[in-house]
Amino acid sequence: MSDIMALDIETGNYSWEIGGWDKHSLFEPTVVGTWDGNEGHIFSKEDIEMVGATVHPLHPRDLGEHLQKHIDNGGRILGHNIRKFDLPVLNAALDCWTAGDLMSKTDSIIDTKLLVSKAGLATGNVATALEVLARTTLDIGKSMSSVEAPEAWRNGQYLEVAEYCLKDCQLTYDLYKYGCDNGIVKSRSLEDGSIIDIEVDWK
Repeated sequence: MSDIMALDIETGNYSWEIGGWDKHSLFEPTVVGTWDGNEGHIFSKEDIEMVGATVHPLHPRDLGEHLQKHIDNGGRILGHNIRKFDLPVLNAALDCWTAGDLMSKTDSIIDTKLLVSKAGLATGNVATALEVLARTTLDIGKSMSSVEAPEAWRNGQYLEVAEYCLKDCQLTYDLYKYGCDNGIVKSRSLEDGSIIDIEVDWK
């Protein structure tokens, strides 16, 4: 999957503080991570030193060039809820023009949350959270929750948030790869909590 690069962002504030998830321009991006199966990149608002990823300042031009280079080489950008959150926030709050451009290029974006939601319709009401999908499919959990991350950033835990962001990129990448390789991903029923196999065609 050399053409796939997973992306995830973290913010320093909460949706309920700014009036809802759709207030994209009011979010405060703090960290953006990418993972292509071999290399990780972290774009951080604060200076950090990190093992396992190349660290860059969080600047819209640098991030945009990083994403555009991947697209120009025939790659696609992968993310979990990337269409409704990550890309709109990067476009509106960070003024990253590449993110805005990507939103109109449906062939260049893969959203695992959207894919699982559509595939899961055949099996009933299933959980689409990355934490649930990763634990049931890969037997690996997230290192932090999305609720904890903004507070951790405010408390100066910049490295921990960056590591969490990169881990989410890796989980999303591995989840997608598992689906491509096996034709299924696993989740839990929202009705009784049982583990459900969801057939997918992601090749």
